[in-house]
Amino acid sequence: MAVQVQASYKLTGWNAPQLKLRVANIMTAYGKAIDQQFKEEIQLVQFPWPGTTYRKNGTIEGSPRDIVDTGAFLRSQRRERLNATTLKFTWGNSGVNYAGYILQGVPGKNYPGRDWIKPALNNLPLDGFFRAEWSRLAGRAL
Repeated sequence: MAVQVQASYKLTGWNAPQLKLRVANIMTAYGKAIDQQFKEEIQLVQFPWPGTTYRKNGTIEGSPRDIVDTGAFLRSQRRERLNATTLKFTWGNSGVNYAGYILQGVPGKNYPGRDWIKPALNNLPLDGFFRAEWSRLAGRAL
């Protein structure tokens, strides 16, 4: 089960070529920044967990913890540019079919969900990033 999240910015009103170029530059920069933010959230020791776990990599984990074991889940993160204003992030692949369980937990088991997406988006919101980059690009006459 893969997990996906998309970030997009809707263009309204004036739509000159300069505006299109600036928005595309901002979304490219945001894609790189939020990609890193998602990875930092996954690796941050922040998720409460019941009991002790012996990970495949040999470490013993208590609580709180990160959500990195072998690193396969972290490496499964993919960023895709759908168009000038839309980014798509995906976690999971044929070898990592448990991203949804990490995010939502496992019903009927004592495996709580660990949301790395919402904290990353809260720490690096698109609207604030967009405003700052817009001002920066405007100052450079781009």
